[in-house]
Amino acid sequence: MKRFLQRLWHRVVGRQTVLPPPQDPPSFPLPKKTQSEPPLLDRGERTLIVGVDFGTSSTKVIWQDLSDNKFEILAWCPDETGLRAFLLPSTIDISNSKIYYGRPYEEKTKGQVRLSSIKLCVLCRNNPHICSCGNSFAQKGMVNLPGTSEIFPASVFASMFLAHVFRTVESTLQTRFPNDDLVIVWNVGCPMDYLDVSKRKNEWERMTGVALQIHKENMDLTSTETLSHVATSLDAFIVPIQSDRNFLVLPEGLAAVKAFLESAYAETKTYAIVDVGAGTTEVSFLFNGRDMKEQGHPLRPCYLADSTHPVGGLQIDSELAKAWNCGLEEARTLKHQGQSNLPTLTAVQKICSQYVRTCWDIVKGRKLTAMNDKRFDLFIIGGGARLRPLHKALSSQGMPGSFVLEKTRQLQAPKSLRNRLAIQNDYDFLVNACGLASSLQWEYYPPHQVPAMAPPKQKVKIDPDEYYPK
Repeated sequence: MKRFLQRLWHRVVGRQTVLPPPQDPPSFPLPKKTQSEPPLLDRGERTLIVGVDFGTSSTKVIWQDLSDNKFEILAWCPDETGLRAFLLPSTIDISNSKIYYGRPYEEKTKGQVRLSSIKLCVLCRNNPHICSCGNSFAQKGMVNLPGTSEIFPASVFASMFLAHVFRTVESTLQTRFPNDDLVIVWNVGCPMDYLDVSKRKNEWERMTGVALQIHKENMDLTSTETLSHVATSLDAFIVPIQSDRNFLVLPEGLAAVKAFLESAYAETKTYAIVDVGAGTTEVSFLFNGRDMKEQGHPLRPCYLADSTHPVGGLQIDSELAKAWNCGLEEARTLKHQGQSNLPTLTAVQKICSQYVRTCWDIVKGRKLTAMNDKRFDLFIIGGGARLRPLHKALSSQGMPGSFVLEKTRQLQAPKSLRNRLAIQNDYDFLVNACGLASSLQWEYYPPHQVPAMAPPKQKVKIDPDEYYPK
């Protein structure tokens, strides 16, 4: 039994377990490699208000993104530093039937004909005595195309320049926001008072409308052959009603006021803004605030008075060049360097006279009567306003109707402007573009609707005999 059990044990332990040979896993046909596609992004709608300050010497653009209410300045020359990065010279160069836009003044080459101060040339059409461009081929708002007998209104060239601006800005915004469908509202500044006494608004609206039209049609903006088409379009263009278009033409004075309202100033007070550009000066007076307790206060915030006049930095430079017996560029350089021996300038006297006359409109219309409201602060903005004698002359100017200047202040950029601190010292150049980009709805009276303040009521004087009736 014992031996039987041993044999059985050896048989069990010694049995070798035979495992099946390893098999390769079943092979399936591999799928062909395909390039992975990114998931589709939902495109949103982004509304941008673009303010275009079409200046006499340079053009500035600021847009406001309504999705976050941030302002941003367009850099025309990103490689430049400081203010130069944000200024597009308002120039057109013509050479061999080619048109070039916004070239710096120092880049003018031999054989090129330069049309500068386009904005002033447009104004010259109806006001020839302000012509100061000094070009033999541009006179009284008409431009003789070099090398030909063709003559075009300066508004044709202005429209081409604006089309170039619109095309560049829209291309930049599409690159900046590639995943959004952009809704762009264009606001262009115009040198006119609020009442448009000079009837400039319609001409500027036609220029802007045609500029957007030829931009959308992708017309060649670099060929002089396009000029004839633009001239025909300007003659035929009918400005659509405001609800049917995506552009507005606004007074530059109103743009400056809206820029002020976007800043941190919010006192119940009267303010004056003198905007001295290269070719025109706008003066605006406004009352800001809602605390109407004192007798004689306006009924609500008011745009009290405004005016525009064709005098500015170019006339100042011309007078300095004559006094110093040098060229315009040298005079401009000496002025910027703070040359001390400045002569008495007619342009400064004209600006001061305009400033006083605009204030007189408030006095004559009795739009302010409370003495406290006649104490105001002054902001001087614009490239032409950097002349110290002009600041001194405006600050020391005697004002009519008991108006008293309390202090001259520097306008601050809104906190929502990107890179605000980097451009604060040069913000006076960019004020109007910021105001044009503003979406602020300011409830105010325009100048012609501000009613006269009623004189204070006189108490009826009682006859002493009535105290002691008989």
